[in-house]
Amino acid sequence: MMSDYKVEMINDGIQEFYVEFNGPKDSPYHGGVWKIRVELPDAYPYKSPSIGFINKIYHPNVDE
Repeated sequence: MMSDYKVEMINDGIQEFYVEFNGPKDSPYHGGVWKIRVELPDAYPYKSPSIGFINKIYHPNVDE
């Protein structure tokens, strides 16, 4: 069984990584692939991670 996502570490650390995920089957997003960058601050989990899309997306609640 194939996973619906892939995680790729950045700079051999554990605080920065990419997550690539596929749109769910039987949905309007099927066939789509999205990639986000996640940065965990030193104070994580007491401080929120920074998350941003690498590829362009069109959504009213996402500006970058």
